Amino acid sequence: MKLLLIALAAIAFNAEAQPAAVPSCTAGPYKLKLPKSYKALRGIGTLRRERVQNAGDGMEERELRFNGLEIVVLAQAGKSDYVVQKAIVTTANWRIAGPLRVGTAARIALKGLKPGAPPADGELEFSGGQDSIRVSVARGRVLDFEYTCSGS
Repeated sequence: MKLLLIALAAIAFNAEAQPAAVPSCTAGPYKLKLPKSYKALRGIGTLRRERVQNAGDGMEERELRFNGLEIVVLAQAGKSDYVVQKAIVTTANWRIAGPLRVGTAARIALKGLKPGAPPADGELEFSGGQDSIRVSVARGRVLDFEYTCSGS
């Protein structure tokens, strides 16, 4: 009986020793892996649409649409650096979010976020300090996902 209690305590300790990943656009295993410059970002695939809107204070909101990927960034006019505001992934060919990929089994893709048993169908949302990830699941697989980023 003592041995069983020790084994259960060790399992509980190991589960606590590996905390859930904090959803973040810029850090951790689920961070977005995108090029550093805006010019390189535009070249990650066939650009279907680019829309630029004035966001005030010399900043521009730039929306890029590729096949299966939409990214909204905030950038200073004429500068090459940018900050991601939102990213929506709807096809499997985009591998920009670590283990999170469209078509992957949800229990595997979300393992680091510790959702418990993900539903076979539905939506899950994981919130970090300032960023969040919304994941749609269908038949136990990731259907699409959306990052909402604070920009800091």
